[in-house]
Amino acid sequence: MSSNQVNTAQAVTCCTMKELYDVVRTRPFNQPFAVHYQDGRTDTGLNSEEDLRASLRSHGNPFLKDPVDISVA
Repeated sequence: MSSNQVNTAQAVTCCTMKELYDVVRTRPFNQPFAVHYQDGRTDTGLNSEEDLRASLRSHGNPFLKDPVDISVA
């Protein structure tokens, strides 16, 4: 599920949970997305808010203390 590449042309930087969920909730229906972390790690193929929360927890950023980039595939 991890990759080191992100399409930055379509990436949106989110600094708050509200921004993060707004991007995830307004993406095209059933469109997977990727989360790119500040340390260079990326989780791709995420499909739901549950996937997003699991990704944030697994990277030690459950409350978005560090901004992340969201890229809709």
